[in-house]
Formats: sequence, structure tokens, C-alpha cells
Amino acid sequence: MFINLVMLLLVMFTRSPGPVSGQILRLGHCPSFSVLKDFEMDKYLGTWYQIERYFSFPGMGGKCWTQTYYPDPEVEGRFKLRMDYRDFVVENKMTTEMDIYQDMVDDPATLTSQLFSMPFTADDYQVLSTDYTNYAVEYRCEDRGLFQRRESLWILSRSPFPKSWVMKEAKSVVASLGLKMSSLRPVTQDCFLPHRGPYSNRPYQQQIKRNHFIPMYSRAATHEQQQKHKFIQLPKHHNFA
Repeated sequence: MFINLVMLLLVMFTRSPGPVSGQILRLGHCPSFSVLKDFEMDKYLGTWYQIERYFSFPGMGGKCWTQTYYPDPEVEGRFKLRMDYRDFVVENKMTTEMDIYQDMVDDPATLTSQLFSMPFTADDYQVLSTDYTNYAVEYRCEDRGLFQRRESLWILSRSPFPKSWVMKEAKSVVASLGLKMSSLRPVTQDCFLPHRGPYSNRPYQQQIKRNHFIPMYSRAATHEQQQKHKFIQLPKHHNFA
């Protein structure tokens, strides 16, 4: 509970859009990218896995970050974003929910996120590129003075372990826009591996019970057990000397 509260406060005070804010500082003003005028939010809905992003303090406390966009059940034309992740210590599942708006009619790919309907938490971010079924690139930039800007970038995939060509295509977008590739950091997604634990996922009846292990292989095994579990005699090697 304490970890979740700390993470939530970090999310709020870093003013993160959608995903937890990954931020780097760079010289110069925020670049202006052409908008995706044909962006379709309905196709963008669903679960995305964070694969790589810029460094973030909130991200240090969690792993296996996913973000799920879905329609607001109470307000037509509005959307919700649910962030799910696990803490590194005991892997408890944490969740943060945000409101998502499309306030710019001529720029549907610019989204506004807001926590708890509090206006001071509102932030804009862009979907720079997506094919809806494999990858997406989200970006946020904030001018921090005359000669400095703060950037956030996320590479998302529909799979926690995307194919190499998917990442190659997403990164080609990042590179073509002149964004800093060397600042990207991988996001751990090991929670979605097929098997996580000391024992295999075999049916229960195929597993050796602990209380059967000692009599089976100890010197005090019964004659019946010895006959059942005989050691295989290897053939003797001939002496060719």
C-alpha cells in the first residue's frame, strides 16, 4: 500500500501523460511534428506494453508496465487509460487510472491525460506513429525555459516480446524525427514469461511428491522400491591395450 501511494505521488508530481513520465532534458525548444490527421482512436484502444522509454523516476519502482485504453463508460466520446505494473520488491500488482481527452478537432493524435479529474494534472502528449496492431510511438515535450526542453518518449507494442522487425520499424520513426535514440531504456516485461518459478508447469500427478523422495532414493528403500527403481547398468568398456 505504501509503495503504491509513493508511486502515485510520483506520477502526479512528474505530471505524466498516459504512461508514467519518462523524461530527459535537452537544449532548444520543443520540435513541431506533423500531426496524424487520420488517427483513429477506436483502433488504438486496447492494451499496449511498454517496451522502451526514456528514463523516469516513477519507472524505477516498477516493472511490466502496460497501458490499456478503453471508452469511458459514463461519458460518450471520452476515454480512460489504466496503467498496470508490478513493484520490484514483492511484485504486487499496482494500478493507476486516468481520463483521456481528444480536445483538438484538427489534431486527433494529440491526447490529454488527467488524474482524478483535477485540471492541474492535465498534460498533452502525441501519438507520433502507429500501425494499431504492432507498435506505437508516444511523445511529450515541455519547454522549460529559453534554451531547454523536457522530453518523454515511449515505444509500445501489442506484445510484451515484439518481433525484431516491429522494434526496427518503431525505432526508425524515432530516428527519422531526430529524437534521441541513446536515451531509450528497455522496460522489463518478465512478468509475462510463460513460466516464472522453481517448478515446471507439469500436471500435479506427474510431479514427484516431497514425502516420496526420501524413501525412493535412500538406502533404507524397500525391496519393492528397489526393484521398481533399479539403476541402469552401463556396459563395460573392453580393454584394447
